[in-house]
Amino acid sequence: MVLERSIQLTDYYSILSRAVAELNPSTAQSRAALFERARQMLITRIQDAPEHWTNATAEAEVARFDTATDQVEFEIASRLKSDSMEQYRLHRAGELKSVTAPEVYEDRSKLPIGRLALFGGIGLSVVLLIAIAMFALRSGPSTVAKEPGGTRATTEPANRAASRPAMAEGELEPGVDGGSTDAGLPYHLRRQAVYYRSVYSEGMLVVDRSQRFIYLIQPQSKALRYGIGVGGECAVSPGHYRVQKKAQWPDWSPTPALQRRYSYPARLAGGPGNPLGAAVMYFEDSTPAIHGTNAPTSIGQAPAIGCFRLVNDDVVDLEKRVQVGAGVVVVN
Repeated sequence: MVLERSIQLTDYYSILSRAVAELNPSTAQSRAALFERARQMLITRIQDAPEHWTNATAEAEVARFDTATDQVEFEIASRLKSDSMEQYRLHRAGELKSVTAPEVYEDRSKLPIGRLALFGGIGLSVVLLIAIAMFALRSGPSTVAKEPGGTRATTEPANRAASRPAMAEGELEPGVDGGSTDAGLPYHLRRQAVYYRSVYSEGMLVVDRSQRFIYLIQPQSKALRYGIGVGGECAVSPGHYRVQKKAQWPDWSPTPALQRRYSYPARLAGGPGNPLGAAVMYFEDSTPAIHGTNAPTSIGQAPAIGCFRLVNDDVVDLEKRVQVGAGVVVVN
């Protein structure tokens, strides 16, 4: 039990903060790759010593790591916001004083950064520090190919009602294309391999409505985890289902209630800007249950449109991996 206790005492926040300080440049993509590399190392260490871990303690330890990554990202976002507000105040003060000379601001990305310090422990801290300092970045965010002749919609259709209920956080109007990647999402909502013990067979899907995740079961207590949003049109109750069919760039027809509430069209052709996104998986009752989205920053939220939505890059990846007839378990 000494190994388990030592690993659980690892200060992930300090390790990740120092590693992020070494990144040049420190972008959302480079930090995500660093976090993913370190997280996978932690999972491998747990799997290499199963006698020291229960399912509950392993999941709790990985959750501690995820909390640390979220804290690092939150502090970076807060600092950037604070810097932006300070620059705005300086700019406004300069205008009021009729100062014509440009303001000079400190470029934080070029400040000298010290070398990573290794610290004690049973070896996990050292391994994480060394690995995340030498990690290899992934080959950049993938993009979803638009269907032939597709156009990128950038403005709201002119025939929309001028007054309507406010949309959910991160949601975009049908016809507006918000992109295909997870670049604006918190790290824990991005596609990643995770430690996941379950009684379900390889290739099955587990949809966790409350936690906003879909898990694709992999061998050896692993899964691919995708962040999702759960739409208000989704009437899929907890239970067992099967993937009846799949399609790419499907048409979207809102419910009559949504048409009345938001003055939506009765049908929107498939393509960029369509709320069902780049791919869809239908359950036995022909419900378009798992699909993409035109609003990637709505992942993790409860938008009005659709059912279990993923960013387009993720739904394309998942659709390729899931076979027609695959089992789906929806839990709440």
